[in-house]
Amino acid sequence: MQDTKNTILDVAEDFIRRNGLNAVSYKHISDVVGIKKASIHYHFPQKKDLVNALLLRCEQTYGCEYQSIVSSALSAPEKLRKIADVFKQGTVAGKVCLMGVLSSDLTSLDESSRLILEKTAESTVATYAAIFEQGRIEGSMHFDGSDYNAAYAFFSMLIGAQIMARVKGGAEALQAASDAVIDGYLKN
Repeated sequence: MQDTKNTILDVAEDFIRRNGLNAVSYKHISDVVGIKKASIHYHFPQKKDLVNALLLRCEQTYGCEYQSIVSSALSAPEKLRKIADVFKQGTVAGKVCLMGVLSSDLTSLDESSRLILEKTAESTVATYAAIFEQGRIEGSMHFDGSDYNAAYAFFSMLIGAQIMARVKGGAEALQAASDAVIDGYLKN
């Protein structure tokens, strides 16, 4: 039962990250998974239930990955490059960050999904802010404003660069954009 639920989540996430929330239906998912739509409704009665489960899983998965980067012995600029690599991998796979996709479909989301999205974004920015604080303290980075605002700008840049990389330049364009921004933070 759990395997079916995880398979549904995997397929739904792949579809949404490639095509957007409003381009995905339970029929799309059921065709790929090879089950009836009723089976999807059993696990996720409404689309909001599916979206909420995806967001919570995203927060857990990427939150752990980002925390691992933050707690590593790398310098702050190296940590930012590791985070940019996560977005680059998504770009190579033809996928956009789930939070980025769902943010663009915000008006289609249920209130519960919007709240989870907001909490997940806040948690991500707070995690990134620890890297900016490290860079300021270790003297490896220079930026104006708060650690939080710098982290918010960095996260926003990565999502925007990932979306634009679909239009032109692919992973190389995302790499160039993230390198330019990170290099701009380096203390000379």
